[in-house]
Amino acid sequence: MKILIILITLFYAQAHNIGKSVYDNIILKDIKSANIKIDQLETLTRNDASKKELKNSFTTMMISWKRVQALYLAADLDKEYANTPNYIDSFHQSNKNIYTQLDHILISSTPLDVAFSKNSTKSINALEYLIFKTTTNKKRRKKKMTLYIIKSISKHLKKIELFYKTHKKEFVSDAQKINAIIVNALIESSYKLKEWRVGDVAGLSRQYKNSNKNAKAEYLTPYLSFKAIESILLTHQSMIGRQKYINFADIIIDVGAITELLKIRTTLKNALKYLHQIPNYNFNSPETKLLYKELTVLHNSYYISLIGILKVASKILDSDGD
Repeated sequence: MKILIILITLFYAQAHNIGKSVYDNIILKDIKSANIKIDQLETLTRNDASKKELKNSFTTMMISWKRVQALYLAADLDKEYANTPNYIDSFHQSNKNIYTQLDHILISSTPLDVAFSKNSTKSINALEYLIFKTTTNKKRRKKKMTLYIIKSISKHLKKIELFYKTHKKEFVSDAQKINAIIVNALIESSYKLKEWRVGDVAGLSRQYKNSNKNAKAEYLTPYLSFKAIESILLTHQSMIGRQKYINFADIIIDVGAITELLKIRTTLKNALKYLHQIPNYNFNSPETKLLYKELTVLHNSYYISLIGILKVASKILDSDGD
């Protein structure tokens, strides 16, 4: 279930034109970082780097991607870019076991162009499986598969970066539109964070209440699932926390909602604190419940308090998918 908020209008007297600041300090900066990291991972893979180097490189690349995904604005500027993140990331898109499919591709002799017919098998989730999987044979085939997936992800990341570069004017010229898109992104991102990435896994969401579902975690490696959550929270801080550059917090200050802003900032801080206190990356812990409560407060602050304060008219659309 997906909650998508379409913001119809924002009413405020003198809003900052945050387009250029957000573009330079968050949106473009994050996608550039993601492309640098994927290029580094490709180089290490080609040069047969150690298992440790590949794992570390994948982790930093994944963290960069989570930042891009958490505040992905391209789809709201051009509908043709709506599905691009789904070509990179298959989380919460399908119940099919991509790991079984990857194992089959590994032992087969089918050309990779044919074997990788499904986007999910070319996703960052598939890449994690190959890099962290222990393989005693078929190492050459595994390397070719890894490079194939990296190239696919890289192609889409570079497409996103090019889009942002060529649409800079839209970020700078239409403050009202960009601000609306940002609120939409924060609401949708916070919902997926609390329900999909924490609630479903810990048995705290409505769908999986009291039923721990570790298999629902974003990544097979628990450490990576926690790093993904952390990266998303830090991305929210970049947009709404106290920064040296102008961000969405300035809009909230403009309308005099200091109390609400401080509440959001405190909630983000508390969520990170409880996340770091969870022992051994175990979703089935008291600290996870505290984290989920903070994420619920965060989502409600965006979805209810912030919308009301900014006098936003909203429409809720329910649909399946990411």
